Formats: sequence, structure tokens, C-alpha cells
Amino acid sequence: MRGLRRGRVPAQGDGAGRRHDLLSRLLAPFLSAAVLAALFVLAVAPSHRPAEPPPTASGGTATPGAGSSGPANADGEDAERDRPATTKISFTGQVAEEPAELAAFYGRAVSWHSCDDDDLFDCGAVTVPVDYADPAGGTTSIALRRLEASVPAERIGSLFINPGGPGGSGVDFADEAPYFFGDAVRERYDVIGFDPRGMGESDPVECLSDADLDAAYAADPTPDTAAERAALRRAPAERNRRCLARGGPLAAHMGSESVARDLDILRSAVGDERLNYYGVSYGTMIGAIYADFFTSRVGLVVLDSAVLPDALDQEQPTQQAVDAAARGWAYDFDDVVDDFATDCGSSIACPLGKDAEAVARTLVDFLDRLDHKPLETGYNSLPLLTEGWVSTAIRLGLGEPDSWPDLVDALDLAINEDDAEDLAWFAMVVTDRDEDGTYPATTFGRSHLLVACADWPPSPWDTVVPSRDVLDNHPLWARVEPPLPAACDGWTGSLRQTVLVGADVPTPVLVIGNEDDLTTPIEDTAALSAEIVRSRLVTVSTDGHGAYGTGNDCADEVVEDYLARFLAPEDEYTCGS
Repeated sequence: MRGLRRGRVPAQGDGAGRRHDLLSRLLAPFLSAAVLAALFVLAVAPSHRPAEPPPTASGGTATPGAGSSGPANADGEDAERDRPATTKISFTGQVAEEPAELAAFYGRAVSWHSCDDDDLFDCGAVTVPVDYADPAGGTTSIALRRLEASVPAERIGSLFINPGGPGGSGVDFADEAPYFFGDAVRERYDVIGFDPRGMGESDPVECLSDADLDAAYAADPTPDTAAERAALRRAPAERNRRCLARGGPLAAHMGSESVARDLDILRSAVGDERLNYYGVSYGTMIGAIYADFFTSRVGLVVLDSAVLPDALDQEQPTQQAVDAAARGWAYDFDDVVDDFATDCGSSIACPLGKDAEAVARTLVDFLDRLDHKPLETGYNSLPLLTEGWVSTAIRLGLGEPDSWPDLVDALDLAINEDDAEDLAWFAMVVTDRDEDGTYPATTFGRSHLLVACADWPPSPWDTVVPSRDVLDNHPLWARVEPPLPAACDGWTGSLRQTVLVGADVPTPVLVIGNEDDLTTPIEDTAALSAEIVRSRLVTVSTDGHGAYGTGNDCADEVVEDYLARFLAPEDEYTCGS
């Protein structure tokens, strides 16, 4: 096996570059049509300023102050860029008592120890109930990773972090905290990442087997016969039944409501009275539900690029509405293919076609050819490269622009020389599959379905498909992002009860997002902000997914002023590009 001829661009250079790479890796699993967008541009190093004096009390209590136009720059002069007007945050009011029925879990301090893989970090674990409706039943363990505050005398408390997913590893996120968070945040907080229940190092649930994952990635996106269509319809319910049986009680209690309740026990375990939290992408779902459940315990909370928990339409959609939504997703997909084609031919003639239309036509023809005659790969565990595997490779590859050179080379060999070895290898790499046909025990694909099915109750939209003319007008999208049966058919585990999230939070929650974010649209971020009383919405005039740590100095300053200096920006402020 000669391997891919051009390796992926690794993280390198300064910390900002690693911040970009971290978000690219941790946010990629968020499943939507827009995940195929070119998510990030290379970040530049954040500007860091001296910290303000420490708070007047432990746990993040600050002295009230008058409004401010923001701190001066490092030279003591006002920054040239406009800054939002800010108000000093103070914490008032009593916090609610911790639930008496969970007394066995609250207040049990974490036993920290140096992590085996890196003594810069401390590791620990906290025990929580599997089922909060039956706390005397089984328990599970939540893994933590901590980077202690670099200036202990200035320490505010703990900052819990979550990278999204659903089910993304906060332990991995914490591993990159020295590069992702600015000095002002690292000086004043113990940054703590956690793997959500049943994920990663937190007592992982093995939901899907290797065979289940192979079947999902190899699913035929264009079933031609009645038998193929019937098999496709049966697959989700059969898969979910096996998943729940294999995963046991924990598999049935994996949703974000349980994670939010876990998070309050974690807060208690580190001795904080209120929760300080940074969540991005799907991590905003956890933060929003926490604010709804534990309103009086909300401290400094940043919700970056929000997933709107209320985005669940229970009205039966018209075919016109379905087609309009599908066209929007298809146009977003076509934009990414256009970028892919441009990148493909930026320095040499693209071997897949002279422009985006030609590239799309080439890929459609290739997928249709594979549907009738798969290519041999040379791998015993994946002997034939099928339409389904290539559709998966294209879908996941387009979501990682750094991989585009490899994807082009592999497609070129397969399409123009019938050499499928490199493309099969690419498909295995992007799905986290080993050459022997196995997947890591903690791979994202094994368990994320449990969270998605618990968090999104059945909707009438699950049973509708776009009209034939929409699919015909966007043929590559129809093959790479095909309309499939609802992934959660037959689900019998827990379902999210908090369909409408809202919270009267005494402390301003900072809600921030990018204006042209295709993965989590700014409209959803704004809608979530509107549902949290006294929240502050900040819109960043840029594209990509994730506002903080992705190259916009204004966004970095707003977040760091909020977390480290207790300065809440004016509502509906806009950061320029």
C-alpha cells in the first residue's frame, strides 16, 4: 500500500493554528448538511491583556461596577477598533439547594492525580446515577481532565468546557486548552474538560458494532429495487434495537438532559457554587438545558454557535416546505463543491473537471458506475469499493478542507485508472476504521446515535422526502446527502422532555456566533439568546463554525473580557470581520 500521496496538513506553528485545528477536529462530527461547508479559516494569535484585579469572593463573585467602553490595549491607549459598551457583572440572589434525593452524589470532592499521559494535567472521575429518576439504581463514571489556573492568586474558579458533537470529548478539548484559550482565561480558571456519559473515557457505551458501522457507511444512497428500499427502511429500527440491547441501561439514558444534570454534580465536586462554562456547537445544547434546570446556579456561561433546542417542528410540513428546505441544503452543498473544485484546480488542471459543474458531473457518473460495478480495493476487510463507501468518503472528506488534496488524488486514481486502493484507504481514514475492519472502542460513531435519538423526539419531518425534481436538479447532493429513513426509528430509550428551553438567569449569559455559519445558523443562535433572559447576543461578521478561537480578535476579546474581567458586552453587538 503506497498510501495517500499528499498527507493532510497537520497542526503546526503558533497556538492559534492549533486552536483552529482543534475546532476542526472536534466540531466535524456535528451531523447536518451544512457540515460539508469549509468550516474554518486559519486563526491568528489572540491578543492578550493584563488581567483585572481578582474578584472579591471565591466562586466568581465580582464587585458591581459602572458601564465601561472596554479595557485599554497593552500600551494603555484605547484600541482603534470599536469595542462594545460593557457592564460589570455581579452575582446576587440565593442559589437553590442541591437535590436532597441526590445527596449521595453531591459534594463528593474529586480526587485529582497527575494524568498518566501528561503531568501538565490532572485527571479524575466523578460518580453519577445512570437514571436520575431512579438514583438508587446503577451508577456511571464521568472522566475529567484539568489544567490548573496559571496564576493561582488570580483564580476565579473552574471553567467547564464542551466541544459539541453530540458526545464530543471534553477530555480531548482540555488537552488543547493551553493553545485554545487566551492567557487571561488560563490565568484565572482551572479549565476542566469532561467526556459526557457513555463517551470516550467516561464508561463508554458500545452501541454500534463494527458490522453496524460498516453497514451504515456502506448504505446504498440510491436503492433501485423494492427489496433494497425495504431493507433501507428496516435498517434504523433493527440497528437501534441491537444498540440498546448491547449498551444496557446507560445506553437508554444518554441525552443532554442527563448530561446537564451530571454537570451540576461536577460543579459541586470541584467546590464551585455557580457553574462557569464554555460550550460550542452542540455544547450549547448542554449549557442551555443546564440554565433551564439550574437557573440560580448559572455563573459565567458562554454559548458559542448555538444548536437551538427548540428547533423541532411538530407541524406536518407541506411538500412545498420540504422542497424549500431541501433546496437550501442542496445550494449550501453546491457552494462547498464549488470551493472544492476551485481548490482542486488552483495550481494545476483539476483531474476531476474544469469547473464545479464538470466536477459534480464526474462524481455523479462515478457513483452511478459503482452502483452497478464496484471496484476491487486489495483490502481483505473491504474488498469492494461501493457507491455507499465513496458517498461516505466524499461527504466526510468535503467537511475537512485540509484533506481535499488527498481526496482529489484518491478520486483521480479510482475514476481515471480504476485503482481504488487509495480511495478505500481514504474512506477508512475519515471513518476512523482500521485496515483490519475494526473501529476504536471509543470512536465517535459507536455512541453518538444514542445522544441524537434521546435529544430529538420524533418529528413529522422524519417521514418526508424532497420531490423528484429537487433530487434531479441536485444530483450529487442527492447521492452524497440522500434522503434516508429517520435514523431514530424504533428508539425506545429516553427522550428529551424539555422541548422548549427558556431561563430567567440573573447573570448575563454570553451567546455568540458567526453571521455566515452554515452549520449552526446565526438565526438559531439569536433565537436561543432571545429565550434566555438578560443574555447578551454578539454576532461576528465572518463565516465558519465557532466564533471564539477561530481568528477574530474582537470575538476573542469579548469572550475573554466576559470570562476573565466580568464585563458583559452590550446586547446585539456586532464584531467586524
